Amino acid sequence: MQTPPAPNLALTVLSLRYSSWSMRPWLALTHAGIAFETRTADVTVGHQAPADNTTRGGPEPSAELAKRRQLGSVTGLFPVLWVDNAPVHESLAICEWANEAAPDRELWPADPLARAQARSISCEMATGFLHLRQHLSCHPFARVPSFQPDAATKRDIDRVKEIWTACLQRSGGPFLFGHATIADFMYFPVVTRFKTYAVSLADDLARYSQSMYALPAVAAWRQLALESPHLPVYDQYVTSLGGDPTAGESEA
Repeated sequence: MQTPPAPNLALTVLSLRYSSWSMRPWLALTHAGIAFETRTADVTVGHQAPADNTTRGGPEPSAELAKRRQLGSVTGLFPVLWVDNAPVHESLAICEWANEAAPDRELWPADPLARAQARSISCEMATGFLHLRQHLSCHPFARVPSFQPDAATKRDIDRVKEIWTACLQRSGGPFLFGHATIADFMYFPVVTRFKTYAVSLADDLARYSQSMYALPAVAAWRQLALESPHLPVYDQYVTSLGGDPTAGESEA
C-alpha cells in the first residue's frame, strides 16, 4: 500500500516574542520533529493589554474578525495550525495533533495514569491562572527585578510551584513526567514569566527551569523570537513596572 503524502503544515502565530499561546504548539511541533511553516500574523493592537490576552480575549468586532480571518485565524484568535486547507484552532488541540502525528516522540506519557495527570495539568494551564496571566504577562526577554505580586497572583504562582514539585517528585525529573511532554510545553511560558519577574524557585524547580531552556526546541524558539520585532504596546507594561524589556536578550 502506498504511503499517503505528508500534509502541508503552516502554523499561523502571533509574535513568538510575546505570544505564549503561539509558543506552546510551536514548541510541541518542533520538539516532535514535524516540518511546518511559521506564519506570523501582523495584527494591529489597539489597546494596552498584557500580551497573553492577544490570543485568548473575547469575540472580535466583525470588521476585526474578518481581517484576522484573512490572516489565517478562524475565530479571530491565534495560533491556528493549517493542515493542508483544514484548520486546528486551539493551542492544546494543536499539541494533541502533534502527538498523533509523531507518536514515536511520546508527547504524552506512555503510562495511562501519568498521561491523565499530564492532560489534567495541561487543561488547568489552558483554563486557569487568570491573575498570573494578567500581572505576569509574557515578556520572555524582559526583566522586572522588583515585581511584587498581589495575594491572588501569589496564589496562582504557588499553585504552579505545587504542580511542578509534585510532578518532579513522582517522575524524578528532569521534566514533569520524566521526558519532555506537552505538559512541559504548556507550562514553558510560565517558566519564562518566573524568570522575567524574578520569582524565586526552590533548587528542584530551578533545575527544571534550566532543563527547559536546554531543550533544542526552546533554543530554536529563542532564536526566532529574538528576530521578531518589539511591540511597544507590550513593552510599555514592563517599563511601567520599572523593568527593562530587553535585559534578557543577551543571556545565554
